[in-house]
Amino acid sequence: MLHDLVVEGKVVNPEGVYEAQIGIDDGYITEIKKQGLRAEKTVEARGCLIFPGFIDIHAHLREDSSHKWDYKEDFGTGSAAAVHGGITTVVDMPNTPLPGINADRIRKKRELARATSKGLIDVFFYGGVTESESNLSAIADMQKEVVGYKIYLCETTGGLYIREEMLPAAIKAIQATSKPVVIHCEDQRIIEKKKEEFKLKAKGEEGSRNYSELRPEEAELAAVNSVLATVSRSSSAGYDRAKIKVKISIAHVSVYETLSMIKQYKNVHGEVTPHHLFFNTVDVQAKQAFLKMNPPLRTEENRQRLLDAFRRGEIDFLATDHAPHTQEEKSLDFSVAPAGVPNLDTYGNFVSWLIDRCDVHPELISRLCAYNPAAFLGLNDRGRIEVGKRANLTVLDIHRSVKIRGERLYTKCGWSPFEGYEFPGAVRHTIFNGAILSEYDELTGFKYKK
Repeated sequence: MLHDLVVEGKVVNPEGVYEAQIGIDDGYITEIKKQGLRAEKTVEARGCLIFPGFIDIHAHLREDSSHKWDYKEDFGTGSAAAVHGGITTVVDMPNTPLPGINADRIRKKRELARATSKGLIDVFFYGGVTESESNLSAIADMQKEVVGYKIYLCETTGGLYIREEMLPAAIKAIQATSKPVVIHCEDQRIIEKKKEEFKLKAKGEEGSRNYSELRPEEAELAAVNSVLATVSRSSSAGYDRAKIKVKISIAHVSVYETLSMIKQYKNVHGEVTPHHLFFNTVDVQAKQAFLKMNPPLRTEENRQRLLDAFRRGEIDFLATDHAPHTQEEKSLDFSVAPAGVPNLDTYGNFVSWLIDRCDVHPELISRLCAYNPAAFLGLNDRGRIEVGKRANLTVLDIHRSVKIRGERLYTKCGWSPFEGYEFPGAVRHTIFNGAILSEYDELTGFKYKK
């Protein structure tokens, strides 16, 4: 049999790494053998690691039908950055100027994504949850348009913040859809209290030295505790932690103690970002608002503990929380600069750092960056390299060191928190539905316009 494409090298699935050839036809994996496959085109990637296409369950691609934030990013540039970083599936968050809180807005975003990125990769969407009764009804209406939902327990764009007392109704409505939910856990009441305390002490100045105090660890822990208490009460009268019916991901875990809280619950998961694994509060002093994000960076001791937990497999997802803002915006005074950093372009580079410098096993990367996200989102056609799955592959060259430079990035904002850092590896190819979309820094699968 002559395949459309054969990719050969070290295949990485959650259960092991092995040399193999992958036969691909019509966008799907049709055969896997040690040798002997023939094809019209062959990618010889010996010495590289071939992962199932990376899946990012948490990104902000900024575009909606208002086009107010297109100057930061759009679906085309965001998709290009994802391809550059080895990501074949992205889930977009709803907190845009016209927040994704009903089926019509989600459909319009999906149409924009198709028109702008030409279906380059798969872009899926979360539906936003608000306190309005109409939105609770809209949760059911959105279920065919979204892969999950997003709850914010602190203030964000579009009025998506909900109070703790509204959590039971929101969780109940989401549970009825059988879709998962991602929850931003910072207690708004604690944040407001800290702001007031700080105004009395420091005359209202909000700087990089105290941002982690304004959004303290206790704000995350309190919000997580509220979520766990809510889902425990709603799961069953017998309060069985193992029987929580809705799948939950605690977004961008920044505090190590959060992990010990959620590990007792079978259907409650935790995601971590590259920036919380790499930077600490001292780094913020040098980079100022370029390292401002919510939740903020924590101490070096906490960072090391998070990294150790990641290495032990105690974290479920590596998510970018890609949040592009312009360099001009991030250069503003710390108190007014927007929070968030871009991460899509550098995802594969960061994975190489985890493998080479932090002794993270490639099999664990396959699980946390592909298999677990696919399972969480219910995307049964991807997440593993096996016959019958979509031919979404990330080929990582762990022997090609790369220094991160803004001019090499595809995100429209044109900068990275990792600017100037040298990573030990790079994405050699991103393959989506059997199409080779990239070769190192060059995107070959479509016309790109920043």
